[in-house]
Amino acid sequence: MNETAPKKNKDIVIKRYPKKIIASFQLGNFIGLMMSQLYSQQFPYYYQSYVGLDITLYAIAMFLYMIFNMFNDPLLGYLCDRSKRLTSKWGKRFPFIIMGGIPYCFMVIFIFMAPLVSQVGHIAIFFWMLFFLCLSDSFFSLYDINRVALFPDKIRDDNDRRIGGTITTILETIGVLSGILIPVLIIDELGQDIGYPTSAILIATISFIVFLFMIPGVREDPDMKERRARLNEEKTVPFFKGMKSAIKNRNFIAFMGLYVAYTSAMGLVMGSLPFFVQDILQMPKIGEIILIFYVIAVIAAAPLWYKLSFKLGIKKVALIGACLLGSMGLPMLFVPIGPSGLPVTVVILVIAGFVDGAIISMNMPLYSSVIDEASLNSGKRQEGIYQGTFLFISRIGIAYQSLVYWIVQTFTGYQSGSTDPAELMGLKLQIGVFPLFIVVIGVILFWKFYKISPEQIKTNALKLKELDL
Repeated sequence: MNETAPKKNKDIVIKRYPKKIIASFQLGNFIGLMMSQLYSQQFPYYYQSYVGLDITLYAIAMFLYMIFNMFNDPLLGYLCDRSKRLTSKWGKRFPFIIMGGIPYCFMVIFIFMAPLVSQVGHIAIFFWMLFFLCLSDSFFSLYDINRVALFPDKIRDDNDRRIGGTITTILETIGVLSGILIPVLIIDELGQDIGYPTSAILIATISFIVFLFMIPGVREDPDMKERRARLNEEKTVPFFKGMKSAIKNRNFIAFMGLYVAYTSAMGLVMGSLPFFVQDILQMPKIGEIILIFYVIAVIAAAPLWYKLSFKLGIKKVALIGACLLGSMGLPMLFVPIGPSGLPVTVVILVIAGFVDGAIISMNMPLYSSVIDEASLNSGKRQEGIYQGTFLFISRIGIAYQSLVYWIVQTFTGYQSGSTDPAELMGLKLQIGVFPLFIVVIGVILFWKFYKISPEQIKTNALKLKELDL
């Protein structure tokens, strides 16, 4: 059978899916987190330390990349929402997931096969990095905007969404683990010259294979195709009007604020880790596998947060996780310099992983609740423009991370390989205080503006089914 027993309430039936279909759908999160881990942990070190790009040019390139993303993502979301030609045969989202996902899997190879500054100069590396980042993100946006937009449209039962959140936590954690181990072990064994491109090729291959297994989960059912084809006959909301509507949605702003803060903070921590292991713990590349302790803690915590969400609600669980995770940066300021700091770092990572499980597992349930509410208020399905708008503002995190790198290196004098205690304190501030600062802002926004109750989430799902949206 393709579905489990449906949930009934006043003759309204919300379709449910077997766990294998939900798991197949969520394989996209494995790909995303493996790639994200590789980029966030290795990319800054690769271009700043190994390739040798000047920090000012690096920051400028990342700023331009942010500007490109801010307009590319919502525009793609809008165009995908408008697309009607393929819906009846292939579905509203599925064709774009395929068109974007396949090339995205292989873009990582070009990003981690850059020539060195000593070979071609700073300007050539500047344009190489910027071009392939923008190209990669275009494919990623086409793929991920539609994959994420499909989730609340296809997976409508609240229990299925929570199951999806728990599966996401496990798959994302395995993805993070892969993104940690593959480059660290290969680079440690083969050296940087061969290790970086070899890691990129292997991750690209794994991503493509996993992508193929994701296809059954992201295929749209015949009834979904029929419904979306009918909804396509309705007038499309203009691009800027749709974006303005999304930004005015307080629940959306609340969700976006929390997760932009979360991803910005975690990106900064992961990007700083190679420098931290090298210069604070004074360990070789293999030392970066200490992140495994964080990954194991996330996996162990996911089922606990899933069960707790039924008692406390998804909002409270996310808030608890965010508050605790943000505070975990402060102990990093007191990690001793040298290998003696390793036990302290491991304890911090274990606790951080445990509380991070709350945020990861509540991501899709929270996002889905916002989209359901917005669909009821507007009478239209606009997941693409909402996801595009989310990505539009989330790119602020790119600028924030690059700005922090520039501030720390410019004002504290820290450079990769530094041994001066005053300069190393700059690195500790980078990995400890700056992440906390942005998480506090996100928590305040989420606490103040997210107002969807657990009861309302269930009611909204039933209303959407009743209205055939």
